[in-house]
Amino acid sequence: MKKILYVYGGPEFHPTRAAGELLSNLIGSKEGYCLETTSDLDMLARLSEGKYAAVVVYTTGFADELTPERERGLLDFIESGGGFVGVHSAADSFRGSRRYIDMLGCEFLTHPDHHSFKVEIVNTDHPITTRMETFTIADEMYHLQSYDPSKVTVLAETNWQGRKLPLAYTKSYGQGRVAYLANGHDLRAWIHPEFQKMLLRAISWSAGEEKRSGKIRCGLLGFGPTCNMGAGHASWIGQTEGMEVVAVCDASPDRLAAAKEQLPGMKGYFTNLDDMLAMDEVDLVVNILPHYLHAPLAMKCLEAGKHVIMEKPFCLTVAEGKDLIQKAREQGVMLSVFHCRRWDDDYMTIRELLNKRLIGDVFHIDYSSVGYHQPGFEWRSDKAVSGGLMYDWGAHIIDWILNLIPSEMTQLMGDFQKRVWHAVTNEDHGKINIKFKNGVTVDIMMSSIAAVNRPKWQILGTQGSIEMNAQDEIYLTSMVNGVRQHSKIERMFGADWKKYYWNVADHLLMDEELIVKPEQALRVISILEAASQSSELGRSVTPEVL
Repeated sequence: MKKILYVYGGPEFHPTRAAGELLSNLIGSKEGYCLETTSDLDMLARLSEGKYAAVVVYTTGFADELTPERERGLLDFIESGGGFVGVHSAADSFRGSRRYIDMLGCEFLTHPDHHSFKVEIVNTDHPITTRMETFTIADEMYHLQSYDPSKVTVLAETNWQGRKLPLAYTKSYGQGRVAYLANGHDLRAWIHPEFQKMLLRAISWSAGEEKRSGKIRCGLLGFGPTCNMGAGHASWIGQTEGMEVVAVCDASPDRLAAAKEQLPGMKGYFTNLDDMLAMDEVDLVVNILPHYLHAPLAMKCLEAGKHVIMEKPFCLTVAEGKDLIQKAREQGVMLSVFHCRRWDDDYMTIRELLNKRLIGDVFHIDYSSVGYHQPGFEWRSDKAVSGGLMYDWGAHIIDWILNLIPSEMTQLMGDFQKRVWHAVTNEDHGKINIKFKNGVTVDIMMSSIAAVNRPKWQILGTQGSIEMNAQDEIYLTSMVNGVRQHSKIERMFGADWKKYYWNVADHLLMDEELIVKPEQALRVISILEAASQSSELGRSVTPEVL
C-alpha cells in the first residue's frame, strides 16, 4: 500500500480542506493507495518517518513558515526518492524558502480574472497525459515566475496574449519526482474530470509508477454486416494508444473475407470462436454479435480468461448479466459494455447544462424515439434474437437516464403493443415509466407507428427546462436568478466514441476507474426485463436491480 500525504491550509478562497476530502474519495477508488490529510506543517519535518511514497501540497501563503526543520524534512524526502505534487497555490506558498522554489521550479506572479480557457496537452508520451486531449476549464490562470522551461518537462500549457504559459510540468529533484499542476483554484476545477485524471496520475507518477509497456491485443467477435460495427471497433481501437486488433472471428465466410480486405495483416482470421480463444496473443474480445448471442459467447470468452467488451445491450436477462459479472470476478478480468453514446455531443451538452444547474432540480424527463415506418427484415426486428423493440436503441436511452439521475428506482410500468407490422416479431410501440427514490419521474417512448413527431428530450426542472426537438436542436429555458431566458444551445462538445476505448486502456494499463461498469449495464437490463413483465401483468413492477 502506497501512503500519500496531503498537506493543506491557508485562506479560505482556496478550498484546500474540501479539496482534500474530494481527493480522499478519488484515492479511495485507486487500488494500492491510501491518503492521509493534515494541516499540520510539522508533518513536513517528519515525512521520512511516515513511510510516505509522495506528498501533495495545496496550501496558500505561509511565506516564512517553512522552518529549517520543515524545509530539511521535505527536501531530504524528495531528494532521497520521494514524490512531490504541487497544486495551484503551492506556487504561492513558502515563498521565504528559495530552496523550496527551486525544487518546485516556479513561483506565483499574478493571474487575470477567473475565466474559461483551454488546457492544451503538448506531451502525450508522458504517463500523466497519455491518451489525453486538450480540454477547457473555468479556473484561475496562474502566471509564473522563477520558471525555467529547460529544467522541466512541459505537459500542458495555455495561450495568453501571444505567450505560452505552463499549466502542468514534471521535473527531477535529486532522486525524487516533482509534478506541478497550475489549475485548481476552487472546487469547480477540482471536480473537472480531466483535472482529476491529471492529479491522480501525477500522484501515481511521483510515487514511482512507470508507464506500462506492451499492448492490449484485441479480437473482434463478429464483423458485420449491420452498421459495419466490426470496422468501427477496429478504428476506435486503432486510435487508442496501448491497444491493437490482432484477430477477427465471424461465422460467415463472406464477412470474414470482408474483414481480411478491410483489416489486412491480422494474426488470425477465424470462423470458430474456440480457435480465436486459443490464441495467447488475444487478451480482450469485443462481442459484436446479435443480442441473443451476447451472454453465451461472452461467458465462453470469460471462461478462457479474456477481458470482454460487449456491444449493447449487455444481455437479454438479469440472470445472464449476474452470471457474467460473477464469472468476470472469478477470473479476475474486465467486463464492460460499449455504451459509447455517453460520448455523444447532444447528451454531453445536456448533462453539462444540468451540472451547471441552469434549470434547477430536475423532476421529470421525457425521451421519445418515434416514427411511422416498416421495420427492416433483419435480426434487429426479430424479438427472439434482439430481445424486443426497446433492446437496441432503448438500451442507450436508459443508460443515459440512469447516468442523469443518481437515485434508486422505486416503481416501473411498461406497456408494449403490437398493432401494425405483423411481418416482424418486435413490438410496434413501447413505453416505460419510471419513478426514482428522489422523486424524479421518467417517460420513455419508442414507436414505429407514431405518425407525429415528438421532442426527443424534454427535461423539466424547478427553474426551467431543456428540450431537444426532432431536428436535434437543443433549447434552454431558464429562470435562474429570476430572469426568464430562452435560447438555442450550441453543442459544447464533439462526439467521440474512441474515448470509450481510451478509458478501457487507462483501466487495464493504469488501474484507473472503469467508466462503463457491468453493474451499470445490468441496471439497464433490469429495467428492460421489468418493463416486459409489467406489460404482461398490467401492473407496476419493481426492477430486480435498483
